[in-house]
Amino acid sequence: MKRQGYPFAAVFGMDKAKEAITLALVNPHAGGILVSGEKGTGKSTLVRGARELIQRPWVEIPVSVTEDRLFGSIDAEAAVKYGKRRLQPGLIDEADGGVIYLDDANLLRDDILSAVLSIEEAGGYQLERDGLSQHRNTNYTVLAVMAPESGTLPSSALDRFGLFVSVDPVADEEGRMEIIRRVTEFEKDNGAFRTKWAEETERLAKKIAEARTLLPQIEVSDTMIRLSSVYTLKANVAGHRADIYLIETAKAEAALAGRNYVLPKDLEKAAEFVLPHRMRQLPPEQQQEPRQQETKEPENKQQNPPPQQEEQDELFSMPDAPEPEETNTESHEGNEEDHREDESMANPNAGSNDRIDAADMRVKLPPVWVEPVKGKQKRKGSGKRSATRTDERQGRYVRAEIPHSKSSDIAFDATLRAAAPYQKWRESNGCALVIKEEDLRTKVREKRTGNIFLFAVDASGSMGARERMKTVKGVILKILLEAYQKRDRVGMIAFRKNQAEVLLPVTKSVDFAQKKLAAMPTGGKTPLAKGLSKAKDVLDMLYRQDPLQDPVLILITDGHATLPLDNGTNPVEDAMMEAGRIAKRKIPIAVIDTENGFIKLGLAKKLARKMEASYFKIDKLSEDSLLHIWRKMGT
Repeated sequence: MKRQGYPFAAVFGMDKAKEAITLALVNPHAGGILVSGEKGTGKSTLVRGARELIQRPWVEIPVSVTEDRLFGSIDAEAAVKYGKRRLQPGLIDEADGGVIYLDDANLLRDDILSAVLSIEEAGGYQLERDGLSQHRNTNYTVLAVMAPESGTLPSSALDRFGLFVSVDPVADEEGRMEIIRRVTEFEKDNGAFRTKWAEETERLAKKIAEARTLLPQIEVSDTMIRLSSVYTLKANVAGHRADIYLIETAKAEAALAGRNYVLPKDLEKAAEFVLPHRMRQLPPEQQQEPRQQETKEPENKQQNPPPQQEEQDELFSMPDAPEPEETNTESHEGNEEDHREDESMANPNAGSNDRIDAADMRVKLPPVWVEPVKGKQKRKGSGKRSATRTDERQGRYVRAEIPHSKSSDIAFDATLRAAAPYQKWRESNGCALVIKEEDLRTKVREKRTGNIFLFAVDASGSMGARERMKTVKGVILKILLEAYQKRDRVGMIAFRKNQAEVLLPVTKSVDFAQKKLAAMPTGGKTPLAKGLSKAKDVLDMLYRQDPLQDPVLILITDGHATLPLDNGTNPVEDAMMEAGRIAKRKIPIAVIDTENGFIKLGLAKKLARKMEASYFKIDKLSEDSLLHIWRKMGT
């Protein structure tokens, strides 16, 4: 006897997730839901249990789904029998009027996930494949789960989910004991267990059905629309999806309460699920407005802000007020001398010119996206970041194509579909199906590989000014964390004083990288040209090991080159020359500029232009929705 699923009502705890799922089931226009949580928290069990709460189609899209199965393809049987091209519907059409469930949504191919969410939003799609051209109307609700440790989703994909909820593992002893009791009881006799929870399941299903019936009658007043706008403006969200989903979710909340009108408490409850994954940090000038008001009325304030808070605001807000830092490259060296006393006080165990700063983990870093390789170059290796074509059979079959050379990896489904429409006019010669050479299709396989992140870090004395190295280390650690999730390899070069050294050879051990970073001192001159030259040497070594490797170079510096390659040469010109040599690699490069203060030389930005690299200001990173690292295009 086939074992049935775990009841939705029997899942212990996760009240917020249950409420959000119920809202998504009541109103399809609420945009679906994404449930996020650690592996083993029961989120997939909870969402799958919701299948019994609705009498509608339920379609699960696996991570391995192909485009043919998802969107549909030519009906081979009709083509063979009648010589007609007829559509065999895919999973998208089968879910019409129901639910699409995505397990591990963050592991789906980006184009597949984008298509599923776009079609849900538009209510239809245009199908162009296998000689078919049709417009298909379909409506469904997306219920998805993801584990953050397996990788993140870009903000563009997150924004298309109407609701978001994060679940945490049960932390108290009694709660964990109750979970064990229920799971053990279910495993022993799932039929009896389901009967025990049948009444509660029927009550929930009836409540959802009644709310769906009431939903079209619900009216939203202008006052409630205005209030929803206040919520979204306070959250500083991008676009207008949040406003629409907030209203639709509030309507579902009102329907569940049996009302045909929306109240402020409905919007307040809806905001808990609609806004968290869309909230953005306010621009620095808006964050400083309250502080400016306080300085205007000092006599009305009995207490001043703590000095620690003022330092934090200076570090992240970067005010535009003039700050005496440096006026030219010559005065920069003198600036290092001014900081030596403070540096030695900060780290008494270090040398007179050195200091070791701890990483500032408050730094907010957007997801990193590395532009994929163009063309048909096949790469080896494993990982979870970049999709690449492969000639190895363990790769995922994503589509079929006409073979360009002899191939043994035949796509039989696509071959049969290509041959089917012509069977009526071909001589059978005793064969059930006649296949000619022009019908053959080969499989296009794809798999995930990791990248190599090579950090070139400026560890000179200027990086210790106003504790910039703390922010730098925080940024690197956040990138290292994502590198671990994506199974990337990392290496690190530090340049300071008179040399550049490989602080960390390319390795998969992110823990080792973190230890090396934590112990990296700051002080001395800036041998920027030597740092770039050393990075070029490491890249040469990587390409000798495997010409198909695709390393990513991340240069973190303020651009204040003060030490030349040789005596008598110009430090800045040497750095530009080395940057030009690296540019010939046509690899993805990112330059993170740490320069701040009133007078800026802008040398890091010039380096980025020379290498045709992505350019970011370290004090502006949190304002970006994506850390897009592109590659220099070939000529």
